[in-house]
Amino acid sequence: MNTDIGNTTLRERIISSEFQSLPPHHALIPINNATLYYSLCDETLRQIGRFGGNDLVVICDSETIQQLEEIDNFLPNVSKMIVLGLPPSHWDIPIETHNPPPIFKSTDHLFVLVSSSIAISFVGTIIKRDGANGHTSFDGGWSYHRTYIQHLLYLFAPSLVETFLSYKEDPDKITEITTRIMAMQAELLSGHESIIDMDKSELATVLEILKVISSKKRAHDVLYVFVEQTSRVIPSDRCSIVRVWGQEDTVHVLASHDDANLYDMTVPLSKYPEIKKALAIGDKIVINNVRADPLMQPCLDSLIQKGINSILVIPIVLYDPEVGSLLLRAVRKEVGFTLREINFFEIVTNAAGSALERAQLFESVQQANKTLEKLAVTDDLTGIYNHRYFRERLEGEILRSLRYSVPLSCALFDIDDFKKCNDTYGHLFGDVVLKEIALRMQQTVRRTDIVARYGGEEFVVIMPQTSIDGAYIQAERIRKVIEDKPFDYLDKSVSITVSGGVAEVVQNETLTVEDLLRIADQCLYQAKRSGKNRIIAPKQNNLS
Repeated sequence: MNTDIGNTTLRERIISSEFQSLPPHHALIPINNATLYYSLCDETLRQIGRFGGNDLVVICDSETIQQLEEIDNFLPNVSKMIVLGLPPSHWDIPIETHNPPPIFKSTDHLFVLVSSSIAISFVGTIIKRDGANGHTSFDGGWSYHRTYIQHLLYLFAPSLVETFLSYKEDPDKITEITTRIMAMQAELLSGHESIIDMDKSELATVLEILKVISSKKRAHDVLYVFVEQTSRVIPSDRCSIVRVWGQEDTVHVLASHDDANLYDMTVPLSKYPEIKKALAIGDKIVINNVRADPLMQPCLDSLIQKGINSILVIPIVLYDPEVGSLLLRAVRKEVGFTLREINFFEIVTNAAGSALERAQLFESVQQANKTLEKLAVTDDLTGIYNHRYFRERLEGEILRSLRYSVPLSCALFDIDDFKKCNDTYGHLFGDVVLKEIALRMQQTVRRTDIVARYGGEEFVVIMPQTSIDGAYIQAERIRKVIEDKPFDYLDKSVSITVSGGVAEVVQNETLTVEDLLRIADQCLYQAKRSGKNRIIAPKQNNLS
């Protein structure tokens, strides 16, 4: 490790220290005031204290620990306390005292909190200026970026790294805490012009953006509101969120402030060299004159045609690689981006990164759950509903029919001579028949009807708000659709027929799924005995 720390700040030394996976330069949200540093540490203690837990580890320097008002009240929540230097003399809890490593100076400050669900860090350095007035300033920041916190653990508490890597933090908790910290930071600094020359309205906008996007659930809503609100503060001809998956050579434009309906538009990555470079270096790209920048020469003609003069790309800090790489991209047709505007983009993007990622994860999980739910109720071979779902749905429909006195019928079908079909043409052909019959049934029934595979070569159709007469007509229509068109497989063309029985819910008679299926099965049995390829209803055979 390089121990030549000179006049650099702790923030700079952390970034430049040797490490197998360096955190990005934009991992820290800046803190330029020592009082603000202590206030944010105190607020973090208050917020984390609400969540409880018994596995929280605190790593801090002795100066910081002396300044925190909340620390005494918070001690019962701490599993382990590691202090760089001497702890307060009045504490009677177990404390590990560490000699500060060479990277740490007496003017440095460190405050790190790590648990199985939450991780957050604060760093800073008091900078003493030469001169009689003894003027000092503060250079620091805070971060919830896991790679950055992992880096801090390697430097200051290496024994905790392995445990930290096994943790899976709670996105909801970290979002709530970081949103509150950012809100407090905006409130406390709203009267100071020292923070990147931002005025009060811009600071209020950062808070407003966080509030609005945190209230959204759909990923596209979060992304669109973010770029739309951001572009109001820093006018852009286009402000968008894009995503790149792994080594893909395409860019997915997820949201753009000028088109609320734009969603997941795919374009070649080769058209965006600025995005490729931002991904490669893991840092922002600023191009204030596309004509003069060699990076943009491959696509310069297209940019000139669109009138684009300036481009800004900022990677969004993410925890989960499964989300892909998210980036904010803004373009202008005339003036370039000022340093103040670039800093604003970085701060609001860092502050919103957790919410943006959570929205992407939320939608991904929703989609995965929908897929799993569909698999759980779907027959593998035919793609229609399976027996389990059919019974659950029929039970609900029977209760509704009895409660509201509305008609309900079902039809049970069986493929005629299916065993002979399998023995003659093989089971592969039998599978083709099952899938084709399921398809024809789905194409024939109404949208409100439910088609399911009952088992083996049997199928069932639930017909809500349908009397026995209507059910018989519908079942006959299905039978005829199957009979009229032969089934083709390789060089074979085979005629297939089905037999069916229908039944209707009758008050005080068919009160359960078994009651209704028993009548339908009796009718089906009668259809088989009387010659097959026909539909039988109870009134035709005095069945009850």
